[in-house]
Amino acid sequence: MYPTTEGGYGPGTFVDKSFTPLPQECNRLLKWLASNTPGFVNDEKVLDAVNFEGSDLPIIPGPVKSLALTAVLHAMAGIVGQEISDLRGQKTGSITINTDQVGLWLATPILVTLNGKGAVDMIKSGDIEKAVPITDKGIFDSPVRYRGWAIYKTKSPNTWYQIHTSLVPGPVFKALGLDPDDVQGNKSNDEAYAYIQKAVEKYTAPELEMMFRNVGACGVTCFTPKAWRETGMGIALARHPLIYYSKQTYLPDTPPAPFSTTADKRPLAGIKVIELARVIAAPALCAGLGAFGADVVRVMSPHKPDVSNLQVTLTVGKRECSLDLDTEEDRAVLHKLVEEADVIIQGYRYRSLERKGFGLTDLLEMATRRGKGIVYIDENCFGPDGIYAEVPGWQQIADAASGCCYVMGKAYGFEEGTGVLPSLPIADLSTGAVGIVTTMMALRDRARYGGSYHGNVALTAYQAVSLLPEVGLYQPEIVKQLQQKFKWAPMTPDLHVEDLLFVIYMGWLKNSKLLEREDFFVEFKDTMFGEHLRILAPVVRYQEEAARLRWLSPPKPYRSDKEVRFRGEE
Repeated sequence: MYPTTEGGYGPGTFVDKSFTPLPQECNRLLKWLASNTPGFVNDEKVLDAVNFEGSDLPIIPGPVKSLALTAVLHAMAGIVGQEISDLRGQKTGSITINTDQVGLWLATPILVTLNGKGAVDMIKSGDIEKAVPITDKGIFDSPVRYRGWAIYKTKSPNTWYQIHTSLVPGPVFKALGLDPDDVQGNKSNDEAYAYIQKAVEKYTAPELEMMFRNVGACGVTCFTPKAWRETGMGIALARHPLIYYSKQTYLPDTPPAPFSTTADKRPLAGIKVIELARVIAAPALCAGLGAFGADVVRVMSPHKPDVSNLQVTLTVGKRECSLDLDTEEDRAVLHKLVEEADVIIQGYRYRSLERKGFGLTDLLEMATRRGKGIVYIDENCFGPDGIYAEVPGWQQIADAASGCCYVMGKAYGFEEGTGVLPSLPIADLSTGAVGIVTTMMALRDRARYGGSYHGNVALTAYQAVSLLPEVGLYQPEIVKQLQQKFKWAPMTPDLHVEDLLFVIYMGWLKNSKLLEREDFFVEFKDTMFGEHLRILAPVVRYQEEAARLRWLSPPKPYRSDKEVRFRGEE
């Protein structure tokens, strides 16, 4: 058993008895997670061959080992990529993971430079609206709407609640009896937060849960880690390993589907992926598959909004298309595309695509008819079963439910029960990394054994695993050292994830040279956003240049490809 002390950050928390430098801690966690992942290699020679390099200390705040665990997931993807390359008769050479780059990767949405100007400056100046098409108009257009993504104190003693208006603010504000466009006395974000707080504190946490479920809105109690594990939802989710997929055996089997021979020597070259998703987690997953060589087509609804700023990063390497699945004509187009696909990644509400004819069973039957298996990955908040499996959720919901917000509040010295978001969109991006590993393992098994595979990657599952005793939490003195080094501004319950991204970015900018590491970035020229666009490079680094992870095309605006097809050999 890994040596920890129980209770340092409240009920159900486990604090390290001693500090291990980050690269060595990654090696330990790699062996632990590998041993708890069915189907993953457990050869210590293979695991020890991964070279983790970087600073001894993490570069993100708080006691949760998100950076270490995410670095491990990238290493696991690299290892499965080696196995796939072996099946193709190719070699990748050794794997290197730089943990400092992993820390920056967790801030992917903000680490963009366009024509020499950084994303933070562009957002603050409003220039971002000139550079990218606006696809989230009306969502954050008033202080009240902006503070609709925040944590509030409830009537229940020592209990806080994460409300989340999603990309459709109406239902949450209507349930609370608030006007999202009320600017009378709500001209600032602080005034708006106080306005919403007065409404939320009228209700107990259970009353808010019932209210939000009744209107189908996003919201959840900020549980302690112990309390989460004792809920029916927590118990159901804990039954599954973090990397969770299985061969589907209730339909006739299909033969092994070997990887194709291509001039491109990246592990997933020739694999065709359809992305049916928006926001961060599943798009990050598919951007990762694209870096490994997959041909990715993202299909969006022409009617649904998405976060505008994300299209400057998470569309990298993809074709960006639009189909209205409410029309027979567009459903037929997607059905034709699906016939060619190896992988489907869907990130909408669990089972929601069944109504459109693109649910798991629909596509398994298609795969059986064509005689070639398919990999179908569901990305959601609460996992594949349990009473909340179909409840909508976002990164912030996973942060609150799992106990991460409670732990962060404790670490920052707030009063008992106060929830504070982890500083970056960790649940989203790290769940994307879980999905990369899951998808690649399923593709490996399809090549070896045939058949079709279904996997689930869940935001809350990742965050719950990060709080397990086998992982441990950093000691308070380590949290203090990080704060002293980077001098981050205070992080509080009212802050939007964008606010927190700004806080972390400014700490890195002013108190480190991390953002000057050009080897962590890749630049594209002559893009649809501008002449020079710099984003983070892929994290996994193979020794062999031919296998090096890379994207073949720059980020582009949502829905900018008019022809719905795979890239192929273009």
